[in-house]
Amino acid sequence: MVRVAIAGGTGGIGRTLLDELARGDEHTVFVLSRKSTLPFDAPANVHCLSISYDNVDDLISLLRNNEIHTVISTLNPPTTEVQAAQDNLIRAAAQAHTVKRFMPSECAIEELTFSQTTSMLSRCQTFKRQSITVLEQHLNLEYTMVYNGYFLDHYGMPHYVDIAACKAAIPGSGNDKVAFTLTRDVAKFVRNMVESDEKWPVRILIAGDTVSLNELLEVAEQARGTKFNIVHNSLEDLRAGRISEMPSYLPLYETYPKEFLLEMMAGIGVAMITGLFDFKGDLLNEKYPDIKTTKMRDFIETHWAGKGL
Repeated sequence: MVRVAIAGGTGGIGRTLLDELARGDEHTVFVLSRKSTLPFDAPANVHCLSISYDNVDDLISLLRNNEIHTVISTLNPPTTEVQAAQDNLIRAAAQAHTVKRFMPSECAIEELTFSQTTSMLSRCQTFKRQSITVLEQHLNLEYTMVYNGYFLDHYGMPHYVDIAACKAAIPGSGNDKVAFTLTRDVAKFVRNMVESDEKWPVRILIAGDTVSLNELLEVAEQARGTKFNIVHNSLEDLRAGRISEMPSYLPLYETYPKEFLLEMMAGIGVAMITGLFDFKGDLLNEKYPDIKTTKMRDFIETHWAGKGL
């Protein structure tokens, strides 16, 4: 049994990790939250720990008193405040003595070169390097950076290919390969990592399916039974933060400021065109072949097939 603490475990990928790690009664899972209660019913092996990330000493006591072994951060988005919170959590984990492993919040892809970056992705990379720097200062902690590409779940509420509106804004030619992984599948791999006694590598790659946006577009058009209205955004425009706005972006502005979201999508488009989402190297999939990942075609057909115009 492993005692795991998840920072940001009430929503998004954090909630998905919580649900997977809490499945069965093998592990005890603690949600680190600024609130004293969880906004949902949880099984008996899930507990809420009310915290402030501002006080490292308090964080040390909380982790030590609850005998936390592994800390997983899913804090988001990459802002200065969030980065400071994660850095304090790393420092506390390193001094709590009971904590042996730390998994920081990630940006889905590895390091960018200057030609591959936009200002938003540059900020993201700055935060990533900062986290690595703090982790490297505490050699008693094992840590791993998880790279899983683009979350396939986003095609339930799509971005570059707006399946509901039958429109697409494709970065570049659309032929560049992109790793897509369902969050539930990421959680299964993370659970295996948590349960493994082997030393964590500092970097792991996960790819549920690797396809181009043109291949995705073809499946989407087949599912909807019509051709989509398509535009292509050039690498030059995307580097400048210019991107065609899709109807599916509009409801997301309630969560993310419009300027931030558009810049984020432009930056991800740059990363796609320059090959950063086409992973090279050993995949964690090969270590755990029993995990059958969800394929792009199956996911889109499940959510969209038969939903004609």
